Amino acid sequence: MSGGALSFGTRSSSSSWTPQRILNEIETNLLECKVCFEKYSQLQKKRRPRNLPCGHVMCWECISCLAHRHYQRLECPFCRKICSSSETSDCLPLMHISELLSPAWELANGTSNEALGLTSAGVKFHFAFGGWGPLINPTGAAFFRKSGALVVVHDGKKRVSIFNLKGKYLHGFGTKGDSLTGVCYPLNVAVTLDGYIVITDAGDCSVKVFNSRGRNSVAIRESFRLPWGVDTDCENQILVTDSEAGTLSQLEVDFSKDILVSNTVATSDLCCPREIAVSKSTGSVVVVEHLRDQKARSFTGTRLKMFDSKLQLMCQIDSFGFSLICPIQLCVSGVAFDREGNVLVADGNHKVVLCLGKLMESPSLRPIISQGLVCPVGLACTADNTLIVLDSGDHAVKIYTVC
Repeated sequence: MSGGALSFGTRSSSSSWTPQRILNEIETNLLECKVCFEKYSQLQKKRRPRNLPCGHVMCWECISCLAHRHYQRLECPFCRKICSSSETSDCLPLMHISELLSPAWELANGTSNEALGLTSAGVKFHFAFGGWGPLINPTGAAFFRKSGALVVVHDGKKRVSIFNLKGKYLHGFGTKGDSLTGVCYPLNVAVTLDGYIVITDAGDCSVKVFNSRGRNSVAIRESFRLPWGVDTDCENQILVTDSEAGTLSQLEVDFSKDILVSNTVATSDLCCPREIAVSKSTGSVVVVEHLRDQKARSFTGTRLKMFDSKLQLMCQIDSFGFSLICPIQLCVSGVAFDREGNVLVADGNHKVVLCLGKLMESPSLRPIISQGLVCPVGLACTADNTLIVLDSGDHAVKIYTVC
């Protein structure tokens, strides 16, 4: 990959190399086309970085301008080798780097979602931990209410990892396998009042319960088609959404005897339900439905349904309702309640976390995080209003305080 080597020049003093200056050097030396000096963009086709057969890189618009109108051949402006525009290809390393660094650029340049009217307010970022290795494609997170420790499910060798809230790894368990102690493809996780860990496993379409040290207590199979979201209610019962069956189920487990007492389908008319959250203050339950076209099976919108503590439907807000308060089409990838009972949602497509207020009252929109996220997929909020954002884009856990 050529077209301008990355060079930061002579380092006069360590103090002069601030993070902002390093970002500026990367943008100047690596993430801009050396022909037109415009910044590469994965979203804009004309600004996508393209590899020439000779190894040099320039944006698609420059290739189009330099190519002969009839023969579609061009001369590389750096080494003068002739090639055809059809021989060029996307420069995936630069596209990935640009995507990973885009939150940093947005934070530095003050752009981000401001054009959509989404500006951050009401949170303070503390720190992040994880990254590729400690966490691999994380999909769910929950916390122990007594100790404050955090459990994360992901695609690592040990599917379940437990950290303290300072980011220190404590232990892990759940290697991939078909046995009771194995975890194949975890989708989400919850922690009961007495510290048991509940995991939805797409590998064998089961719900599995472990103690905090990883000993399997209960495995519930043959009751689900694709169990997805999971949380526990104020009575320590387990709530599970089934994305394929369209159901919300309530499980009662006797943890002292390691047996399933009851498995009740509370509602069976949901459309691709996934994320779920329970308010610890009111007992209210919110379920996220991912609406799809029945013929094309394509995504058409998001609908949130709120139930009371008895799982009776109280209200709902669909894509049309969202359009009245939000300038973007939401694709909710995570949901949680804060301690006041406000509904918080993460949108992985737009890299934001929003507060929707209390859905039973007049829903409102308050962006609380619109910068610094790559692909948020999970939310958890502690009793002291510490907001935990699980970001699968950079395989990290990010800790905020809600003001």
